[in-house]
Amino acid sequence: MVNDNVQNTGLNMPEYMYQKQEKPIQLITLLADGSSSQNQPVAGPGSPMRIDLLNEFFQRFITTLAKDDDVNEQVRINIMVFNHEVESVLEMAFMRPRDITIPVITAKGGTDMSLATIDGITVTEAAYQVGKTVGNEHYRPRIVTVGDFEDNLTAEAVKMINEYNDAEKMLFDGFSTIPLNTEDPYFREPAIWCLKEAIPDEKRRLAVRTYNDLADGYQQYADLTAMAIRIRTRTGEGEKPVILPEEDPFQRADNKLIVPHFNDLI
Repeated sequence: MVNDNVQNTGLNMPEYMYQKQEKPIQLITLLADGSSSQNQPVAGPGSPMRIDLLNEFFQRFITTLAKDDDVNEQVRINIMVFNHEVESVLEMAFMRPRDITIPVITAKGGTDMSLATIDGITVTEAAYQVGKTVGNEHYRPRIVTVGDFEDNLTAEAVKMINEYNDAEKMLFDGFSTIPLNTEDPYFREPAIWCLKEAIPDEKRRLAVRTYNDLADGYQQYADLTAMAIRIRTRTGEGEKPVILPEEDPFQRADNKLIVPHFNDLI
C-alpha cells in the first residue's frame, strides 16, 4: 500500500506547494516499476538490465528538467515505486527538479500496476486540489509509468484512467524499458505492453524501436517534456500552442521515439 507520506490528502510536500505561484504548474507523477522482472536483461545476454535503464531514465528526465530556470520553476515531480506495493521514494512529494536527490531504485517482488495507477492518480489529484486552494493555475497533470508493463490493468484502474482522460483532467503516458518494434528480436506484443487497456488513444504510447535506442529515447522524452513547458509558457490564455517545425522532435532524423505527434503531449 501507499506509505504514510502519501496517504489521502495528507501529502508530505515542500512549503512552496502550499504557496501561490506566478506561473502555471505542471504536476508530474512518475510511476516506476520496481518489480523483480526488472532484474532481467532488456534484450539478450550482455544487454543492459531493465532496472538500470529505469534508473537512467530518472537521471536523464530530472536532470534535463532542472537545467532550464523556467521549466524548473513550473514543474513539480513526484516519484512512486511499485511492485506488489506502492511507495513514495522522495523526501517530499511534488518537488522542483533541482530540489530532488535522484533515487536509485532496486527491483524485487511482484507487480501490481493497477494499485500503482490508482494511487498515482489519487495522490496527483490531491496535490492538484491543494494548488487550486491557494489559487495556482495548472497545466493538465501527467502520470508517467516507466517499466516493462508485464502486468494488465484491472477494470477499476481502466475506468479511473478513462474518466480522467475523457474529462481532460490528466494526461497519461508511459515509457518502456523494453523495445516496441515488430522487427526487433525482443519485440513484445502490444497486448501486454504499455497501458494498452488504459489509453484509448494509442498514439500516446511511448517506446523506441530497438533496445540500443533506449538511452537516446529517454533523453528525447525528457527534452520534449521540457520543450512542452517552454511552448506553454509563451502561449497566451485560451490560445492553442504553436509548435515551430524545428522544435518538433518527431520531425528530426535522429528521433528514436514511437509517437506520431508532439502536440499529443501538450
